[in-house]
Amino acid sequence: MKQVNTKYGILRGISSIEYYSGGSVKECTLNTINKLKSPYGVLIPKYNYGISRSKNTVSVSFYENGNLKSIYLENQIKIKTSIGILPAEFITFYDNGDIKRLFPLNGKITAYWTEQDEYKMAEGIEFNLAIGKIKEKVISIYFYEGGNIKSITFWRKNSVIIRTPIGDAFARIGTAFYPDGKLKSFEPKKNMDVNTKIGVIRAFDTEALGIHGDSNSLVFSKEGEISSIVTSTDRIEVLNRKSGEKQVYRPLLKRSIIDENSMDIIPLRIEFQGDKVKFRNGFQHKFPCECVLNECDFKIKHLKLEYSSPCSSCI
Repeated sequence: MKQVNTKYGILRGISSIEYYSGGSVKECTLNTINKLKSPYGVLIPKYNYGISRSKNTVSVSFYENGNLKSIYLENQIKIKTSIGILPAEFITFYDNGDIKRLFPLNGKITAYWTEQDEYKMAEGIEFNLAIGKIKEKVISIYFYEGGNIKSITFWRKNSVIIRTPIGDAFARIGTAFYPDGKLKSFEPKKNMDVNTKIGVIRAFDTEALGIHGDSNSLVFSKEGEISSIVTSTDRIEVLNRKSGEKQVYRPLLKRSIIDENSMDIIPLRIEFQGDKVKFRNGFQHKFPCECVLNECDFKIKHLKLEYSSPCSSCI
């Protein structure tokens, strides 16, 4: 039976293994029980892949210096983190040993194990943050080195009332934070009228995927001002008072890859950088898409664009 030495103990029952070019273990999959002694207690990597919700991923991986990089746990455990005791089934780490990402559950979604099945297993986690005190089921928590929360990813089914620099709002998908804990961004649940430097913009991103909450469509500066916003409905007419030139920016449409008889919206992103405002839709416009705020007049029209999710079964 193949075995290797690690900083955390001997690994036995290795069914597959990969090494770095220097000879240290990069990752391996196990088929028997192993107990690794870590700063977070004894961790048992995944070894029983026979159950329906087991993902086809490695049991454990390491940095080239031998430090733990990730671990897929055999069973969900309670683990001590910078924000308290949390449930964990998959954990990634920084090179210094701090927890990077924590997933309370790590099941594989198939026809035999649905997202609804996984959701039912999740438990609410309590957070006391700048956005308020909340208790929600979450998909993952992303930490900065040192332990402060970088982002939280919610289940798609959930919407959360949070406190923001522009008032209370319903958030979906996730929220992201600055290292000092201030809100950096969130994903609005529905069309939300937001006051900006050019007027009221209706914020909503039809292309928000819900994979993670690291980056979102409504972004704040550290001072709490709007620095970036995504709209799926608004048409902005920009008149340059010096040149008399007029430009129009709006969400675009593309043929749906799911239903050829329908169109998908390409949202418009508006960014505020100092005294300038920029417009883009996933790619740059062919015409100038940047202007100086005090040199232009802005006329905003809210368009009535119908939107429905292509995934009718999404929870």
